[in-house]
Order: sequence, then structure tokens, then C-alpha cells
Amino acid sequence: KTLEEPPAHIIFVLATTEAHKVEATIISRCQRFDLRRIPLSAIVERLAEICQAEGYSLEEAALEEIGRSATGSLRDAINGLEQVVTYYGQSPSLEQVREALGLVVDVRSAELARLALDGNLAGGLALIAAVRDDGADMKHFCKQVVGYLRNLLLAKTGALEALDLPREAAEEAKDAGGKLDRDRIVRVLRAFALADFRDDSPASGGSLPLELALLEVASGGRAAPVDVTPPTAEVVIAVDDSKVDTIELAVEREIEAAPRDGTPVRAASSTDTMGLLDRVRQACKDTDRQLSGLLNGSCEVKSEEVEVVTLGFYHTFHLERIESGPYAKRLEELFSSVLGRTVRIAFEHSPRERVVRPAAKGGHLVEAARQLGARPIGRTSVEGGPDGEPRRDES
Repeated sequence: KTLEEPPAHIIFVLATTEAHKVEATIISRCQRFDLRRIPLSAIVERLAEICQAEGYSLEEAALEEIGRSATGSLRDAINGLEQVVTYYGQSPSLEQVREALGLVVDVRSAELARLALDGNLAGGLALIAAVRDDGADMKHFCKQVVGYLRNLLLAKTGALEALDLPREAAEEAKDAGGKLDRDRIVRVLRAFALADFRDDSPASGGSLPLELALLEVASGGRAAPVDVTPPTAEVVIAVDDSKVDTIELAVEREIEAAPRDGTPVRAASSTDTMGLLDRVRQACKDTDRQLSGLLNGSCEVKSEEVEVVTLGFYHTFHLERIESGPYAKRLEELFSSVLGRTVRIAFEHSPRERVVRPAAKGGHLVEAARQLGARPIGRTSVEGGPDGEPRRDES
């Protein structure tokens, strides 16, 4: 209410990096200014002026590294310059600048990316183990792998100006990316970008998310189908002769009920479909936390067809919110991105079965007393006796 009708002597200044989440009633009462990142060339020019005024001697490549690490913030670039000069004096080298800013790239990150693109599972696992045994930060190492793959993708698509790399490094990325398939780069990049280190077990040394990502891309992202139908000969041997006819009849019915070739298969809830929903939540966790929270524990994948994925919501509140808001189109984009094909999302109300548990006789306190060894000696009536005292039943 205060924002809608502010006092005349007050001016509110609102700052956010997620303007799309601000309510329309607030945006309509605001004057909006979009503050964009400062170009790298402008940052380098300003840093060069500071170096000249202060008597610092840094080569242009070093200033570019400082400006690139600031990601468009002039204040962070100036702080980075001060940090470098404090560590290594007024004339630091390019390597010293990279070391001071933590920009030293492990060359093994590019090697792991290449092994993943080639599907070399054994070589990739051995490299990850070597990096882990050297005591490297596996999360930071994974970021370097993602950065290398991103550069390959941008170079493959011809967006060299978006690489923000030195000319030699950009040309090298262009040559390497030109020899690779774009879809393969996207698949590998997505797997490593979604590696989650938050719940990683300490027993793995921090390498488990990287190993899982490598395994996913090396196996094509999906497990090989397993035929669980027992052979007819094994069934006949395992049962009595009197039951053979019954079992063969049941097998024939199962075969008749099975879908024919070319018919989309509706899969019931399984670990695969549950994993699909988890991957979609992970994909939107950083970009749309409201949608990620809305999907948390409120629904499940009821079926996955070639062109349609059906989500079942346990409560009508969540179902109506998904259908009425802008989430339906966003979900189609997320599921299509995760599955690697265009799909449509269908919604349905799928309430959980309510489990009714019989109440313990005498209540939970009596049950707890019984577990501790107590023995009931009577029962007191709630209504009481004629004199108003509680009535005791010795039966």
C-alpha cells in the first residue's frame, strides 16, 4: 500500500536483477532504468588511464584479463587491479595477474571436455580421478569444463564476438568447434552444466557429479532397455505340468495386450519419469524458483509419450495455478529441452490415495505407556459419577 500511494516527500529506489518477477501493479508506478554491463573495451580503457596516473605498468592483455573477470562491473575491475598491484607490485606479468585473480585454467579441463565429446568413458574417469587426487576443487574444475564447452558451442555457431576471448584463443575454439557436431556439444554441455555439487557425498572426494555427467554423455543419456519377460521354456520348467496351460494362456493375454510397433507407449510412474521431473526442476531452479517450488512434491509424471508428457497434480490448487499462469508454455520449453525433442504438456488431477490408519485403542498416551511396560487396571468415565467425581470402571 505504501508503494501504491507513497508520501510526497519520499522517493523509493528499487533495484533487482529479476525485473520479470516484480508485480505489474508496482512496475506501473515506477520509472524504469535498465543498467547494463559496461563493455570490455571501455573497462580496459579506464584501467589504462588509472595505470598511467598511478605509475603502474601492465600490458594490455593483463588489463583485458582484469576487465573480463569483472564481468561488466567497473568497480570490480578497479578492485581487481588494486589486488594485483598489492600482490605483485606495479609491474606484474600476465601470469601473475591470472594467478592473483584465480584465473589459472587447468589444461585438463579441456582434455576432459574432449574425452566426453568422444564418449571415452574410461579415459574420462581416469582423468577425473587424477584431478581429484591432486586436491583440486572439483566444482571449480567443472566450471572450467563448462566454459570450454560453451566456447566451442559459440564458435560452432559463428558467434565469435560473444566469446570474449583473446584472438588466438577464439581462433583455436573456432577450429576445434568446426570439427564437432553441434547437437553433441549441446548434449555434453547440458550434462556438465547441470552437475549438482550441493548434495555430493564426501566419500567421493567431490568427483561424483562429474563422473555421473560423464557417464550420462558416454551412454547416450539413457539406459539400454532390459527385457524382463521370462522365456517360455523357463516358465514350463519352473511349474507343475498341471499349471502349464494356465501360464501359457496368461502369457498369450499379455502379448495381446502389449502395444504394437509404432504405437506410443504410455509409461507409468517409474524411476525414469521421476528422474525426468527432477531434471526439469533442476533446469529451472536458477532461472525460475517459483516454478521450481511449485513442482516440488505437488505432482508426478504420469506418462511420457513421443509428443505428449502428462503431469498429474495431487491438489486442484496447484493444477489451477499451473493452467492459469504463464507456466504451461515454460514447462513445454523445459521438458523439450531436457528430452531433446519437442513435446506438449498435458495436465490432469491425480489425487493421492488417502491411507486411513486405525487409531490406537486408548489413544497415543496409553499406547506409549503399554510400550514402557504399563498394565491397565481400569477405565475412568469421562462423564463422572453422581457426586461429580470421575467414575472408575474396574472391569
